[in-house]
Amino acid sequence: MHLSLLTNRAWWRSAGLRALYTAIAIAIPYIAAVQLIDVPWLLAVSAAAVGALLSIATSLFGLPESEGVDLPWWLAALERVTKTFAQSLAGGLTGATFLHDVDWSVLLQAAAGAAFISLLRLILATLPANPSLAHAIEQDPIDGGRDD
Repeated sequence: MHLSLLTNRAWWRSAGLRALYTAIAIAIPYIAAVQLIDVPWLLAVSAAAVGALLSIATSLFGLPESEGVDLPWWLAALERVTKTFAQSLAGGLTGATFLHDVDWSVLLQAAAGAAFISLLRLILATLPANPSLAHAIEQDPIDGGRDD
């Protein structure tokens, strides 16, 4: 655990963005469940909030983007999706007194949905902003595909 990171502005920015993305990824499946099968709104809000707090807590153990670590894409995606799934599971347990009070089908579907949304966000974040320019650079990396 890196407690010295708590004074680092770049770390807070990265951890805050991750927490926001996690909360959104968790909230979307729960909002669908609220609309379709009468899951309480409080569960949706608390699951997203707990997921965001857990995201910040897990960021204390390492945040590759703020530490300059360059992980392979597949490993970074696997780590992020697994964390989002676990954070969504933990967030969904917030209102339960006993484990038999939990609607496991809703909880597991919401966690899987949050993990899938996290994966989609990672894929979209790695797409080039201008696909035609990226293709031109791949063709001729020296001059970016220009014919001057």
